[in-house]
Amino acid sequence: MLGKGLWLAVCAVILLGTPATAGTIAFVAPTPNTWVGRSDHLVLKLNNPEITAVRINVNGVVGDMLAISSPEYRKAFQDFLIVQPLWDQGRNEVSVEAYAGKERVETAVASVYYAPGRDGATVPPEFKPFVFHVADTESRCAGCHNMEPSPAQLLSTQERENPCFGCHRGMLKVAFVHGPAGTYSCVYCHKEKASPKYSVPKRDSALCVECHEDKSTDFAKRKYVHGPIAGGMCEVCHDPHGSANRAQLRMPINTLCLSCHETVARRPHILRTPSGEGHPVSGRKDPSASASGRDMSCISCHNPHAADVRYFFVNNAEERMALCQMCHNK
Repeated sequence: MLGKGLWLAVCAVILLGTPATAGTIAFVAPTPNTWVGRSDHLVLKLNNPEITAVRINVNGVVGDMLAISSPEYRKAFQDFLIVQPLWDQGRNEVSVEAYAGKERVETAVASVYYAPGRDGATVPPEFKPFVFHVADTESRCAGCHNMEPSPAQLLSTQERENPCFGCHRGMLKVAFVHGPAGTYSCVYCHKEKASPKYSVPKRDSALCVECHEDKSTDFAKRKYVHGPIAGGMCEVCHDPHGSANRAQLRMPINTLCLSCHETVARRPHILRTPSGEGHPVSGRKDPSASASGRDMSCISCHNPHAADVRYFFVNNAEERMALCQMCHNK
């Protein structure tokens, strides 16, 4: 069993055309002193045929010894190792120990910064964004992966044909997947000719409204627009690929709302009951949306996008009692 569950999966790829330097472990992805927004892969090239096992340490948490010396492993993966890390948010100090038998022959270290779902605004300046699709890295992967796909292949919705699926399928293993991601329509947003390659030239509302134009039209009609919507910052709340939460929210709804409206959690909400608690906002079925089966949350009463009344009441009624009567129909 792997320590702390740090390494969920272990696999490897054949990386061809790479000059090997004996005794020098190379961090292929991410490279040292870069930051990433996802815990996708840590790719290492060991560059020493005598290495039989590797142990990886992240922020002091030591993983199990990973054996890489079997003939089957060498035939398939040569001296490359890919693990799926669970980075700690923020700075990650990575130490890779390489062994030949029981003897440790080399230790390599690197710093990687993890800023999940963010644009890097809070990342310390010494960390640069990691970019995988550059010529040098792609050349290493070309032995196993199609790094020069045709337009038809890029648009293919078939797993075996689509070149993105092989490496990026992990991000789709969530409960709620955004439509284009689920059909491998990656190049609708990620452009091969962009710089860096496969980056997204448009972000947030500038991109989202190309499909969700109806939302934009509706928001424009409303008297009050929630701040992130007014700023066109769809990705602040929604993960464009998928997440464990409905509507691809980056966090459970109440957690997401309170990440900005933190003072709401410090006092009873709306009213104080005889027990001293406020109006329930979780842990009970939402009577205003019984058909959905969802629990009560901030969106039971508040529209997170826009409304015609203050506080973004979902029924757009000025009279507050009208909101209460959505559930308390007496």
